[in-house]
Amino acid sequence: MKIFPALLCVAAAVAPLPLEASARAPWSPRPLIMDMVHNNPGEKPLETAFDDPAKLREYGFNAQVMMDYIEGAATFHSLDPTLIPPDSEAGKWAAARNLRIEKQIEAAHAQGIQALAWMQFLVFPKAVVERYHDEIFDGEGRIDISKPRTQELLRVQLREIFARFPGLDGLVIRTGEIYLHDLPHHIAIFKEGKSGGTTHASTAIINGPASHIELIKILREEVAEKLDKTAIYRTWSFGRNNFHESPKYYLEVTDAIEPHRNLIFSIKYSRGDFHRLQEFNPTLGIGKHQQIVEVQAQMEAYGKGAHPYYTGKGVIDGFEEYDWLMKPGPMRGLRDFVQSPLYAGVWTWARGGGWAGPFLKNELWCDLHVYVISQFAREPSRSEEEIMADFAKKIGLKGDDIDKFRKIQLLSADAVLRGQLTTLREPVNIWWARDQYIEAVDLSAFLKSGKKEDALKEKAEAVAMWKQIEQLSRELNVPDEANRNFIRSSATYGRIKYAIFEQAWTILLLGREGDETGTFDKDRLAKAIRTYDQLWAEWRALEKAEPTLSTLSTDRGFKGGPGIGLAVDKYRKIVGVEKPAAGT
Repeated sequence: MKIFPALLCVAAAVAPLPLEASARAPWSPRPLIMDMVHNNPGEKPLETAFDDPAKLREYGFNAQVMMDYIEGAATFHSLDPTLIPPDSEAGKWAAARNLRIEKQIEAAHAQGIQALAWMQFLVFPKAVVERYHDEIFDGEGRIDISKPRTQELLRVQLREIFARFPGLDGLVIRTGEIYLHDLPHHIAIFKEGKSGGTTHASTAIINGPASHIELIKILREEVAEKLDKTAIYRTWSFGRNNFHESPKYYLEVTDAIEPHRNLIFSIKYSRGDFHRLQEFNPTLGIGKHQQIVEVQAQMEAYGKGAHPYYTGKGVIDGFEEYDWLMKPGPMRGLRDFVQSPLYAGVWTWARGGGWAGPFLKNELWCDLHVYVISQFAREPSRSEEEIMADFAKKIGLKGDDIDKFRKIQLLSADAVLRGQLTTLREPVNIWWARDQYIEAVDLSAFLKSGKKEDALKEKAEAVAMWKQIEQLSRELNVPDEANRNFIRSSATYGRIKYAIFEQAWTILLLGREGDETGTFDKDRLAKAIRTYDQLWAEWRALEKAEPTLSTLSTDRGFKGGPGIGLAVDKYRKIVGVEKPAAGT
């Protein structure tokens, strides 16, 4: 049974934003303040209080994004009733799914908030793909939106979705990556005559900006204009020269589309994924269309809420690395963007992102992020510090404990940057420790620049910060016992994790140096490996002792790739340190 005591403590009544008309957008609330729980495709759905629209209403949200892949709702019966008969396996599957979606819409509306659905472009039923294969695919087996039949099918799909759910308030469109894990009767790609598709299929964007333009024009016409529903088009894509990160690309697409009061472009606040060492997204605040900002509350590369890691101040007022990553002048946070006439709102991913663990038993740190961002979106004139203090009070903190709580959060932001990445302005793979996985990061840049010892000093400083966090967590007088235990144990969890990172960097840097010179500092390497082993043993013992603790990381790499464990074992043999028995 999941334990979310923080949500019980923080659930004091917060007056939600009224759904009133305004001069800017009388057809829906502005700014939109939305939340979504992102259940990873193919994985067990998260157990979270943020699924409940009553929880969102309390926090002042006026919209909920349902991640149930609503593209699966359309059976194309209006095109041909024989394609997916109601009594077929695919027909029964769609009917059951649609009843679930209908209940979600009703639950949101019962709380006075809008219900929007997550939808992937382009995903069609297998029967439809097989019927119209020759008319919708290009020469490489990809669904091509430039083809007339593909455009017709997308229009039919959109119309059927809203015919089935007339109360649905709008759609949030994903194109950058497509997942079919939870869509057993659908296809997003078709190659070599196979109709099974793939679980992580290619994007619909096969002709660059032209593909986006075709898709958006259809979305605008069918949803925003004809149905007067909200149409949110995500710009998410990979790479500096793509829609999400390139102002030139963004303007090439959006300038080709006539603005509409119901058409909004959704953009992550960071130039790239939800990471540190990324600029504030330069596509925010440009062009002529409304924009909504995506903010993740459970950062997949930084513990997922298993330990303190606070980004509220950075998201709102700018991260410290902006001082050297960005030139003076551009927007640096939500506080700047909310003043733009293009600002249409903010939406949080309360939970979700990434894959696998760590798995939480307490949502306190995610809850903090959602609260701070939602309250700032409601009242941008308030300081981030004031909003965080409100959260601290809601979990029962008073007096000096509020200041200590804030100190923990600010230290966590500094400690994670220094302990996992760097402030030394050398390149680091920002994905090396993501989800529950720890890989052997390439640190050759620090050796080439002569910054090996500086890098290790920085990691030691990060661990010292975690020790401060750990001490402060023990001093807090938290009324709720479960929250008190989680704050303390999660601080210790973070201290051990980043102490492991410190030793991992020591081993990798000394080991790589020895590989290059042929001479190893065996004493120093052996000491680091023994400390590394002791820390893992301490971490596992903590997990067994603390029932509210999140699950731990693993020394294996992402999706089965080589991890830090394999790299440490290489140098373990060189210096003669035996590997501990499994589980110790």
